[in-house]
Amino acid sequence: MEKKCWLFVLAAGVLLLGGCGEDAAENNAGQTQPPAAESEQEEKYLSAQDDVDVATIIAVYSEDEEYPQLAQFLAEHYEIPEEYLDKTRYYYNYTDLNEDGQEEIFAVVVGEYTKQPSGYPAVILQKMEDDTFGIIEDFAGIQTPVTIYDTITNGWHEFVYYGHGADEQDGYRICRYNPDGGYQTDLSEIADKVEPVNGTQILSDNLIDDMDRGDYLTLAPKDAAVSE
Repeated sequence: MEKKCWLFVLAAGVLLLGGCGEDAAENNAGQTQPPAAESEQEEKYLSAQDDVDVATIIAVYSEDEEYPQLAQFLAEHYEIPEEYLDKTRYYYNYTDLNEDGQEEIFAVVVGEYTKQPSGYPAVILQKMEDDTFGIIEDFAGIQTPVTIYDTITNGWHEFVYYGHGADEQDGYRICRYNPDGGYQTDLSEIADKVEPVNGTQILSDNLIDDMDRGDYLTLAPKDAAVSE
């Protein structure tokens, strides 16, 4: 599937990670601004040590094409009342996590009805032969963006995002796949810092700017959506 073409490369030993846009200003201290031409989103940078290799992160914005089947699945999966559908946004990217040539879907649902102390709920889905969705992983709440590492554990790419809130400690959630339990087992960890690793940052959108511009998808058909 074709992704949005707004891409940029980060090198010079920094790993680009941000907080979920709507909470970034008050919850993610120590962030710096990216180039104005790209976005005004606050972003978190982790500097590499001088004696380690630099890492290259390609940042990708979420898909901008409506996906009615996905929207319906998310609305039903999270049992969102009809009156909240036009106020609930969804963001998604395609990514081949297990290198089998079939892209999975990484989707996050953003809205007051679904908001959790740790962020917003997210799912990793695979398209089944009968054209339905199978759930690979279901997160109660994450912060965006998410960086898919080039490194692989048990045949699946590792990924990381910066998390805070709820009852868990603040830090980088390093998610590694366990065949016996998915990405949320003791193979994964929370770390104060991460080493630079090549990868692709997905769900890189600025949630605040998107809301201000009306540039987003909702779980209701776009022509039925209204601005908050």
